[in-house]
Amino acid sequence: MNDNENIVQGKDLLNDERISRFMQGMMEPEEESAFMEELKNNADLRNQAIAQARLVKGMKQVDEELKDALRETEEQVIRNIANEAVGTKKKSTRWLAIAASVVVIFFVGFKSYDYYDTTSLGGEYANMFPVSTIIRGEANGDVDAELSTLFNNVAEGKDLDNTSSRLKTLWKLSKQDAYNDYTDYAPYIGWNLAIGYLKNYEKAKAKVILMEMAQMYPKGTVMGDKVILLKNEL
Repeated sequence: MNDNENIVQGKDLLNDERISRFMQGMMEPEEESAFMEELKNNADLRNQAIAQARLVKGMKQVDEELKDALRETEEQVIRNIANEAVGTKKKSTRWLAIAASVVVIFFVGFKSYDYYDTTSLGGEYANMFPVSTIIRGEANGDVDAELSTLFNNVAEGKDLDNTSSRLKTLWKLSKQDAYNDYTDYAPYIGWNLAIGYLKNYEKAKAKVILMEMAQMYPKGTVMGDKVILLKNEL
C-alpha cells in the first residue's frame, strides 16, 4: 500500500470516528457546528455519514431476535469476519473503511443511534408544557420555586441525575391518596420525570413512568394524548 492510500485510509477512519461522535451527540457545540458546515461542503464526508447513518438505522429495524444474536456475538469473531472479508477482496481503501465501519457499528453503532434517537426525543418533547404555563406562583411559594427549578433543569438538560432523583420522589408524593402540595402538579411532575430520563438516556425508566401516566390520564385528555404519542415513539 502506498503513502497516498495510507493517507486516504487514515482520513476515512478519522471521519468514521467523527461521524460516530456526532451521532452520539458527544461533540461540543462549536465542533458540532463546524462539522455540520463541513458536511454541507464536503460531498465525500456527507456520503460517508449518510451511508453509516443508514446502516445504523437499518440495524434498529432488524428483527429483535437477530439483534440479540448480534449483541451476543463475541467481538473477536466479528473482527475475524471483517479481516477475512478484507483478505478475500481487493484491499482498496474503500473496502477497508467499510470493513472497519462494520466492526464499529456492530458494537457502538446501534447504541449510538439509539442514544441519539432517545435523547433527541427528550429534547423534542421537553417544552410541550412550558414552565410558565404550569407554575404561576399563586400557591405554595417554596413548592413553586422548587418545581420551576426542576422543570427548567429538564428543559435545559442540566443536573439530570439529581433532578430526576428529586422528581422521582415528588412523583410518588403527588400520587398519594392524601391531598398534598404536589397533587395538582402530578401530571407535570410525571411528564418532566419521563423527559428527564430520556434526556439522560434512561429509556427503560422513561417507559415505566409513561406507562403509569397512561393509566392515570386517558386518551382524549391533553396529557393522556401526549403520553400516548411519546410512548409510541419509543
